[in-house]
Amino acid sequence: MNQTKGIGVSNNLWYTEKGKNLTFSIIFRPINSFPVNKKYMINVITSNAIHKTLLKIIKKNFWIKWPNDIISCSKKIGGILIENSIFLKKIHTSIIGIGLNVHQTKFEKEWNASSLKKIFNMNFELDHLFYNIIYSIQKEYSLFMIHGENFVREYYINHLYLKDKISLFYIYKINNFVKGTIRSITDEGFLIIEFNNKFYSFCQKEIKFIE
Repeated sequence: MNQTKGIGVSNNLWYTEKGKNLTFSIIFRPINSFPVNKKYMINVITSNAIHKTLLKIIKKNFWIKWPNDIISCSKKIGGILIENSIFLKKIHTSIIGIGLNVHQTKFEKEWNASSLKKIFNMNFELDHLFYNIIYSIQKEYSLFMIHGENFVREYYINHLYLKDKISLFYIYKINNFVKGTIRSITDEGFLIIEFNNKFYSFCQKEIKFIE
């Protein structure tokens, strides 16, 4: 389970040592096509699934960093990138790329990354992790189909990294650093941050986490 040309958001490269991590893509075809304005829910379903898998196996603290990273001990250990095929304003097929740092222990400082092995000093069976993630994605999608969008969104929001904590952000539009507090996400998946007792929403290209 190793990709040689994996990419991250904005075409950033995902660096991985062969045979030590999980880097794979899955094809997702929803039973009922997602409207384009709800495409973020595929990311929510996938993020929840990975988070629940790790929490079940390791029973430690993990967080979902909006919109598509998995965090532990303030370090990035996983990421998700989704490419959608759209037909008649609905998502027909999604390719979900997943990267999870498992046994790799060498990381450049600027990556702010780590791995399950480095953080928890444990060995993991890659196949076991892989199949559990696949199963968890299927289960999370079933929860979405049975209980609806709000049920799945609630788990995602409750496990957002830095939620309800004063944090530092860089706002590209005003070219400045601002202290604010993550509160939630919108119905379109934008991040809601409170600044000076007012609430603002941001897409991914409008804001950067400084922490």
